[in-house]
Amino acid sequence: MLSKINPSATLAQCWYLRRHVPAGRRRREEGGVVHCTCRYCQRPIRSRDGGRWDLAEGFDLDALAGAARTSHFCVIDTLDDMVIARYVVPNGADEEAISLRMAEIREIHGVEEDDSVLQVRLVQSQSRLQRVH
Repeated sequence: MLSKINPSATLAQCWYLRRHVPAGRRRREEGGVVHCTCRYCQRPIRSRDGGRWDLAEGFDLDALAGAARTSHFCVIDTLDDMVIARYVVPNGADEEAISLRMAEIREIHGVEEDDSVLQVRLVQSQSRLQRVH
């Protein structure tokens, strides 16, 4: 049924750029999450920090951090919006140990500092942050 494919269909700009741009009315939740609609693809998007907008129905690492008991590293493929690997941060790890572990994970997965496809993110548990401070 290849004859049924519409050759004039185009993809939204955010699909190419991997960056959603908010447009229209914004709605803020109690937790600080802002919801809006993407200017290009017209899909619902959300932002926690006001800088990076993600699809609202996608996987939310920040929400996971709020519910998790321990902190962890996530290796994320930004092109496919998927988590490739997860590494637990040992309890009582200081900033130096976290930096060394992050460098080790970057080396394992071949993540460069300026690489925009693969990223290593530290997802810190909210319960751990509250206990420490």
